[in-house]
Amino acid sequence: MTTPEQTTLARAAAEAQQKAAMAVTAPAYVSACPGAGKTYVITSRHLQSPWRLLRQGRALISFTRVARDQMARRCRQAGRADLVQAPHFIGTLDSFLWEFLVKPRRAANPAPRLLESWASIKAPVEGMDREISLHRFPMAVDPSQKEACESVAWDKLDYDTRQLIEASAYSRKAWEEKIFETRKSWCDQGYFTGHEARFLALWNLRNAKAAAGLVPPLRSRFSEVIVDEAQDCSAADLAILQLLHAAGLPLILVGDPDQAIYAWRGAEPQALRSFSAQLSPTPHQLTGNWRSSPVICRLAATLRTGQRPPDTSVVRDDDIPVLLLPTQFANSGSRHLHAPTGAGIVDFFRTLTEEYAVPAKDCLVTAYKYATLPAISREKPNTSAITSLAWAHAAAHSPGASGDDLTRACAIAVRVLFGYWYPGETGGPDSIMAAHRLSAGQVNRTAFAFLHSLPPPHKEWGPQVWQAMKAWPALPGAAPQGGKGRPAGKPTVSRPQAATDMRTNIIHQLKGDEADGVLLLLPDAGSVQRWATSDPVTDEVLRVWYVAVTRARRLAAIAVPEEETDALAQLLTGRQVPVRVA
Repeated sequence: MTTPEQTTLARAAAEAQQKAAMAVTAPAYVSACPGAGKTYVITSRHLQSPWRLLRQGRALISFTRVARDQMARRCRQAGRADLVQAPHFIGTLDSFLWEFLVKPRRAANPAPRLLESWASIKAPVEGMDREISLHRFPMAVDPSQKEACESVAWDKLDYDTRQLIEASAYSRKAWEEKIFETRKSWCDQGYFTGHEARFLALWNLRNAKAAAGLVPPLRSRFSEVIVDEAQDCSAADLAILQLLHAAGLPLILVGDPDQAIYAWRGAEPQALRSFSAQLSPTPHQLTGNWRSSPVICRLAATLRTGQRPPDTSVVRDDDIPVLLLPTQFANSGSRHLHAPTGAGIVDFFRTLTEEYAVPAKDCLVTAYKYATLPAISREKPNTSAITSLAWAHAAAHSPGASGDDLTRACAIAVRVLFGYWYPGETGGPDSIMAAHRLSAGQVNRTAFAFLHSLPPPHKEWGPQVWQAMKAWPALPGAAPQGGKGRPAGKPTVSRPQAATDMRTNIIHQLKGDEADGVLLLLPDAGSVQRWATSDPVTDEVLRVWYVAVTRARRLAAIAVPEEETDALAQLLTGRQVPVRVA
């Protein structure tokens, strides 16, 4: 148990680190542990800006809209709405690259638009023996070449798309030509995604003439640029930031290489370490954890690089041991059983949280893969239109659905209806709405009403949806053409949510999230051996587990195969982590 005196000293040390980070001079790198209060530090630094009108501002860049909105909200709550307006900038990296390094070089007509994904518009790859949407082909860019080159990341195709390509009479080379041809046609109409923004930003900065028109305005507008969650930067992102740094733009990167879990999009912790050394040979450290208990800090230290000592727990003195749950894993997440009792593993975890006075509503269950999770009801990427619509129906009928989920549900319903009503029209819903003078409110109300009119999804749901689409009162300008736009196939129906009040999500969706109690499911044989012998520098799976356990505030539980429980208990005990095999 931590003494009050130790807690006071830890808090004072952590506050001193934060104040130093608020005052650090750019260029600099700030290494921040989980729960270090990065957003607080960044926003507090921004709030130190003087009230008077400035010729120069500050750019605060994040990787998610949630973090962006949180920083902007804190500025407004502090009575500094001026700090979210020009010359300042608060936004995502995609929007920063688009606004300052891409859009100024695009023609005004057609108006350039940044899409969240090609899935936002109906963009099938044309001229092949089967229709596959452009968004199902992930792109890769290699910035190491003098002329950065693009390619289709064939190794990152989802299973369904891979099956379609393998069954096609056309070669991958032929598909790649058509994919780039299709994409070019949409770019010529002014549509781009974050990938194209990165590629064009990199090209513009490497082109002397283009850079001469882009870099001076950036240096004039921003006294510094702060990039949060820098460990999520891809190789292309870091190449762009290196060019901006070389051009004299003051950069501050804030991140934690141990939380680099997006290798699939080119994020590598060693690349960040190399670049951060250029910014500041000795990084500023934030090692005070304002989220997790001392036990969880010790647990996390066993999963990260360098054999560093545990971070300091600043505000908690909980001494709940790490709970190890011997588990019999099944193919279905709802059938994972606690080996000693035969109870469902989530139900058993719930009884333990009650024992430690941790409310179930403040807990989450997580795993590496969707398939491992019980009762998950999430929109998965690259699904068919009918499956996406089934997810949207579930979100629209869920009392606890988030605003983001409801927005996505509405967008899915709009895309499905527009695909039937306006089959010959190109562009996304916005361009169709503009062409027919439809208001966003009118369209969204129609989409939600349509969703609520549908029966609950089931395996034979498709024909019912199709009849409902044909019978639904069409919006002005609609011109259906037979069966065009009909959602084909059978939906993958989400299992009903278990009555545990616990949230469930895969680890990759938990960045920025936290909970009083976290249950991590490790179903694969050999996980404990991996924990004991692998190096987090090169093994991303360990970094993924690190992110999972550091979401916990008071209680961390780990479900492992029954035969591996004792080995994990010995491993953690040997590293001074208190455990309880339950």
